[in-house]
Amino acid sequence: MRWIAVLALALNAALAMARQPAPEFPGQRKDPIPPSMPTAPVEPAASDPRAALPGIRVDLKARTIEFDGTVPIRLDDPRAPRVYLETLVCTPDTKEHESLVVTEVRPSHVHAALLMIGLEPGKPARWREEGNKVIPIPPEGPTVKIQFNYVGAAGQTVTDPPSRWITNASTKAPWPSGDWVFAGSLVRNRQGQDRYEADLSGTLIGLASFGTEVLAWPGVISPDSQVQEPEWIADARAVPPMGTKVSVRLTAAPRP
Repeated sequence: MRWIAVLALALNAALAMARQPAPEFPGQRKDPIPPSMPTAPVEPAASDPRAALPGIRVDLKARTIEFDGTVPIRLDDPRAPRVYLETLVCTPDTKEHESLVVTEVRPSHVHAALLMIGLEPGKPARWREEGNKVIPIPPEGPTVKIQFNYVGAAGQTVTDPPSRWITNASTKAPWPSGDWVFAGSLVRNRQGQDRYEADLSGTLIGLASFGTEVLAWPGVISPDSQVQEPEWIADARAVPPMGTKVSVRLTAAPRP
């Protein structure tokens, strides 16, 4: 019964976090918002409240959650254009062409699962104007380690950090090592109904700083090419073939 109450609080928190003003990104591209996804809370199963989070596996003792996805990009054709990245993980029909993994799980459910393993969301990245300057404010939140697991060509299990799949388009340098933060996206009122923004935009794990991602890189990278030139691409030497099944593992940093 205790976990039923905990999950109810988690799901409520995922859809009714403290209201924050929408972040403003100078010159940001206006990506079309996909059709609204249903956000009605899912009733927890009496035997195990984690069943209310479809597709998400929760290990409370290890403070780890896992969910499945697929590599949506093709990198084995040398004639194909580079894949400039804006997200690590997105949901269908949103940013597959600029993401490493696409998953069917709902971002608000990932938020709830992170609450279940003891994490509290921080704040997404945002921007503040001071005179003629635009000051980026980095996202805040507890640290989360991300790993991609998949079966390699020889049948072996491969575990990679996201940094291994990302490289600089000009210098070929790898993405900086480090972990993401649980920023927690935003709740906005749309047509009289509170909606979890990442459920609509698909920004589950961000690389660029849209200000709507559940998990965010602790630095600020503008998603607008007029503000900051895109420089990070998918590394064809490391990303597995298109269609490869990937398990995304999120692990809470050890408590101090």
